[in-house]
Amino acid sequence: MHVLQARDLRKTFGEGEAAVEALKGVNFGVRTGEMVAIMGRSGSGKSTLLTLLGGVDVPTSGQVMLEGKDLATMDDTARTLIRRRRIGFVFQSFNLLPILSAEENVALPLELDGVPALEARKRAVEVLESVGLFSRRGHLPSKMSGGEQQRVAIARALVIRPAILLADEPTGNLDSVNGQRVTAMLRKLVEEQGQTIVLVTHDPGMAAQADRIIHLADGYVDREETSLSANEASSFVAER
Repeated sequence: MHVLQARDLRKTFGEGEAAVEALKGVNFGVRTGEMVAIMGRSGSGKSTLLTLLGGVDVPTSGQVMLEGKDLATMDDTARTLIRRRRIGFVFQSFNLLPILSAEENVALPLELDGVPALEARKRAVEVLESVGLFSRRGHLPSKMSGGEQQRVAIARALVIRPAILLADEPTGNLDSVNGQRVTAMLRKLVEEQGQTIVLVTHDPGMAAQADRIIHLADGYVDREETSLSANEASSFVAER
């Protein structure tokens, strides 16, 4: 079953002679419990594609189907609710609030959506434990390493129990050791919790953990390839 589908996605910026086609008819699907990596050179359309998949922007034409609903035809309010409740976002920058503890940062999306504070905190602690940060739940971001901050950011994305997790260069601001830890954690989420993940990355090592790699070039899907199997990916992470 596909949780997410891109159907003939096209995105044009500007008009007339100044118009630039960022995406030129992109098609692919993401199955439930699958990890898909998107790769390509700068300017290939990766970031534009991710903003469309996440409902942050709408395509010039085409469809973005999330759990059978077309994000492209929704109004701003409906897309905002979908982003808040069904899509988890992880960015290269951690975007944590510096005055809030790890637990408070993770609980915040739930509280903003009207979940009672006690329930939000309980769920925040549970997801922090799942990413190995239970003992750091009371720490401010400034007292945590880059890798820990990114794991908090991932926990914040997971606390809403999203249908899909979208990650844009999630290891881009990390050193190699912390990058490998975050990569291994994302793969573990797929294998043990069935989390669906789509990530943009320049890192071949991270892409190797995905089930499939989609290569973009000049706004098109240039090719797709199957990456390591789940067992091979687990071995790769262990070796690294």
